[in-house]
Amino acid sequence: MRYESNAYATPGPTAEAMHALNTFAVTAPQDEPTVARLLEQALTAVETDLATTRACVARVAALLEQAEVAPAPAPVVARRRVGAGLAPWQARRVAAHVDENLGFPITIDHLSTLAGLSSSYFCRAFKDTFGEPPHAFIMRKRVERAQQLMLQTREPLSQIALACGLSDQAHLCNLFRRLVGQSPSHWRRSQWQEV
Repeated sequence: MRYESNAYATPGPTAEAMHALNTFAVTAPQDEPTVARLLEQALTAVETDLATTRACVARVAALLEQAEVAPAPAPVVARRRVGAGLAPWQARRVAAHVDENLGFPITIDHLSTLAGLSSSYFCRAFKDTFGEPPHAFIMRKRVERAQQLMLQTREPLSQIALACGLSDQAHLCNLFRRLVGQSPSHWRRSQWQEV
């Protein structure tokens, strides 16, 4: 007894459909069709080329199946470049100079001279070593020094700003708010109340 195929049943892929599907499989990863492009192509070919339509739909199904089965991509971890960064003696010398001279102007040129490097290479190496550019590092250190002075003395914020190498109290307030998240006076009051 021979069974007739149901008109509504989905037939298996034909040789033409498999050939059309294989043309999608050999595309480079950057040229790999997206689901939207495949569906557009299937919609365009539905009335004229049934094999291409079937191949597009089969490829969409495969892409959707891969998306469901594929594990979530691992988070990208920033890696330090091998051989990049300052030597330990350079890092110690530069960090010590910054700590000792927070109340004075500190230039990149002077820091690079201390490390024996050109300014441009020094900036890249510094960021690789400390995780932030030299200017950001110096500003963070100045805010940390300001926090120490606010807890240890009753000096006004304008004097603390000058002692930390900042131009004025407004500069301290803007920098402090950006790095700490609140104004220096509010932070100082909250720290005194905790003690």
